[in-house]
Amino acid sequence: MKNIKKKTLIYDGFEDDFYQLNHLIQCPYYDEDMLVSVTQLKDLNRLDEDIKQQVINKVKGLTLNLGTCYSYDGLSVMCDIQKSKKENIQLLGLFAIGERQPSRYQIIVLGIFRIKL
Repeated sequence: MKNIKKKTLIYDGFEDDFYQLNHLIQCPYYDEDMLVSVTQLKDLNRLDEDIKQQVINKVKGLTLNLGTCYSYDGLSVMCDIQKSKKENIQLLGLFAIGERQPSRYQIIVLGIFRIKL
């Protein structure tokens, strides 16, 4: 598993756009885009255990809260998996999302990983 995208802040604003907008992320090396919607993201614990452990080992700063949920700098960690349109791989996006301050929401790309099928 290889991380093909470095940590990037992709949204910093109000709640309305946080939930309603789709966020487009360019994947380097693959000339592909990931279209991400906050409402479609999944909890990190829903991943296959082996894949989850690999991701956790590659991303610094993740913490386990109450033994069940992962966070990064006070934000919830969520993921999305999309099939590549050009290669026989899946792209796993790892995101820190949530309310940073009252009425200030953020989405941070923690990494995009290439998973071979």
